[in-house]
Amino acid sequence: MALNKINNEWQARKSLLTMAQPAGWWRDAFPLGNGHLGAMPYGRLCEERILINHERLWYGGIVPELPDLSGLLAECRRLMAAGEDLAANELYWDALKKEGKEGRCAVYHPAADICFSSISQARFKNYQRYLDLAAGESMTYWEWLEQPQIRRSFVSRADDCIVVEQQGSGLAFNPWELKLEMHEMLDAIRFDGEAFTPEIDFTVTVDGDWIVAQGRYTDPNYDGAEYGVVARVQTDGELAVAESGQGLVVSSAQRVLILAKVYVYEAAEPAIARLQQEITELGDDYDALLQAHVALHRPRFESCRVEFNAGSTDATNERLLLDAYSGAMPVELLQKMTDYGRYLLINSSDESSVPSNLQGIWNGDYAPPWDCFFMINENLLMNYWQALPGGMNEEALGVFNFYESNLEDYRENARKLYGCRGIFIPALTSPETGLSTHGGSWIVNWISGAGWLCQLFYDYYLFTNDAHFLKERLLPFMREVALFYEDYFTYDAAGKVIIAPSTSPENWPKESCAIESPTAIHPRLTVNATMDVAIARELLGNLLKGARTCDLFSEHWEQWECMLDGLPEYEINEDGAIREWLDHRYSDNYEHRHLSQIYPVFPGYEVTKESHPMLFPAFEKAVDMRGTVGLKDQTGWSLAHMANIRARMGDGASAFDCLETIVQTCVGKNLFTYHNDYRGSGISVDWYFGRSTPFQIDANMGLTAAVYEMLVQSGPDFIKLLPALPEQLASGKVFGMRTRAAVDVDLEWQAEPFLLVASLRSHRDQTVRLYLPNSDSSVDVTLKANQPQTNRWLMQSGQLVEVEVEVN
Repeated sequence: MALNKINNEWQARKSLLTMAQPAGWWRDAFPLGNGHLGAMPYGRLCEERILINHERLWYGGIVPELPDLSGLLAECRRLMAAGEDLAANELYWDALKKEGKEGRCAVYHPAADICFSSISQARFKNYQRYLDLAAGESMTYWEWLEQPQIRRSFVSRADDCIVVEQQGSGLAFNPWELKLEMHEMLDAIRFDGEAFTPEIDFTVTVDGDWIVAQGRYTDPNYDGAEYGVVARVQTDGELAVAESGQGLVVSSAQRVLILAKVYVYEAAEPAIARLQQEITELGDDYDALLQAHVALHRPRFESCRVEFNAGSTDATNERLLLDAYSGAMPVELLQKMTDYGRYLLINSSDESSVPSNLQGIWNGDYAPPWDCFFMINENLLMNYWQALPGGMNEEALGVFNFYESNLEDYRENARKLYGCRGIFIPALTSPETGLSTHGGSWIVNWISGAGWLCQLFYDYYLFTNDAHFLKERLLPFMREVALFYEDYFTYDAAGKVIIAPSTSPENWPKESCAIESPTAIHPRLTVNATMDVAIARELLGNLLKGARTCDLFSEHWEQWECMLDGLPEYEINEDGAIREWLDHRYSDNYEHRHLSQIYPVFPGYEVTKESHPMLFPAFEKAVDMRGTVGLKDQTGWSLAHMANIRARMGDGASAFDCLETIVQTCVGKNLFTYHNDYRGSGISVDWYFGRSTPFQIDANMGLTAAVYEMLVQSGPDFIKLLPALPEQLASGKVFGMRTRAAVDVDLEWQAEPFLLVASLRSHRDQTVRLYLPNSDSSVDVTLKANQPQTNRWLMQSGQLVEVEVEVN
């Protein structure tokens, strides 16, 4: 039969995730998306739901009217100087409460579910479900009475539409009811495990072959804002309105097709009419719609590819995870997770979207962990570490577009909270505002968010060689950050910069552990946190380089140079580790998940083994302490961060070990990553949110970034080839890896004897230094713009020897 052929064709596909079990709830589903609209098919054969998400659906936020608290900065510094750390930490929080101006971050929530329901007397056989990462399509296959059944779905990148098709004789002998419903209230659970009712009125109407769901916010802060889902049901059988009046019953059919679109914050009547017209124009040809989608999705997914010689690639997720739980991560599993992290970013982000949130765009909770907000003291940046090396430039540009659009709010934050010019970007935000909404000291007093974002944006310039972006957009943005630093910095008698208050996300020094707080929150405010110094040094250095390249802002150069020269040097503590706080009143606390003091090594590249040979071991020691003394305090995302650091340090074995730990402790059935160890094996943080360990997508993204770091690293004028290759990845290929030197790299390597082939394509005329693997040697390679060059090296007598250079 044709359906058997479809199943056989799927089994032959590459870049495939396969599961032998149904998804019991939404977190086990295979995610689909187009950067804005998301879907997740889950449930059972006769009771499947397709969760619908839209990146712009947030509720419950309160945009604050910020009072002028600029006078508090001097008082905060006075309290800290007097040793009154607890009072200093609670100063801003108390003031915001007193003024009644506390904000509240909005909550990301599901739009609706498409529901398939039926009753069958037949036993099923040969159940399988798949996700084709290269096509962005999922399929479920099973057999009833020896007759194949399939259910396929995708979220069209071409038509911004959810497309679902079911085929098989089961439609003929089992009537199916198709509905749009509010997502399951089982997932309306608060942090403390209590159920609640979301502030949403939800209604469904049926008209002919149309089902329309309408949601309206009852929260008065949202002034009756509306959203909805419009779906059309097309079939070769019979359609009837269900007894409930809330759905359609399909009978005597072999095929049914659902097309669904979402409107957000529009008046319902014109939005529904518009979407019905758009859906009607799409027709009913699933394969034609899929072809248009794949034509846009596949080039994004395949623009950079990593291929390990992993042998078979047809094992199910269940089999691969069982092997990993036995103690060793299969290379096939690492291959799939590397591809998966890339897939997840492509499908949750693009040039015109809001940034990928803590769960990408996939969420079935009405009170998701941490509201799914954008967290720039780690998590959002980790989502995008893979973007530029992996050629996902549009995804990275989308982050800049979003933050650039909120400049006025960020200026207001700087002015009203600190009395400073320039911009202050809070650690956490959601799409409705850029104003500060959280008064906790670890949020409102962390000043480095804008500077850290500028690293991603400056990297975008380096990777793309886009001089127009640098001059017209990035440098003005970076100047705003420098203006804030100019007003915020103070200086000691020797002319050295004092950053106070300063905080190292989200850690606290040992001395704070002894301070009793009524909120049980350790005081975080310090002076000269290493991360704050490192980000300021990076921002000012890059700003000066860029401004001189473009001959821009010359009147500020001297001031920026003085600020840069005044920043304190990094220091080593009594353990031989880099200090997390440069002020000696504060001692290191290793029992924490963040690795903020490692910023100069990763994600920055100020400190390398070559540039700082005496200082570099102290950074290694600090990471060692987090992985031994602080192992129980690590999470899925912090282990992914550690894997990236270990790779940047050239330690492939330890990087691979971090990834194995993530897979053994923090990876679910559909390969989603979790904040912490949901099996309670004791390796990392053991913590629940509501009724589950929090699903958090940053470790998925960070794992892919770590693999990229193992294979290629770069700066503006150097490239490291296979700098941290673990023994488990003894052979493989890379196609289309991008670098900060504006050079695209293809690699192929093998062991026994070791052979390395590197093909380089530069976007400009230049000479680049190449650092070779398994060797302390480097070579300078002269490249012509857009003229590919291939170099081959062979290991001879323990040394890599160049055997061929070919200019293509």
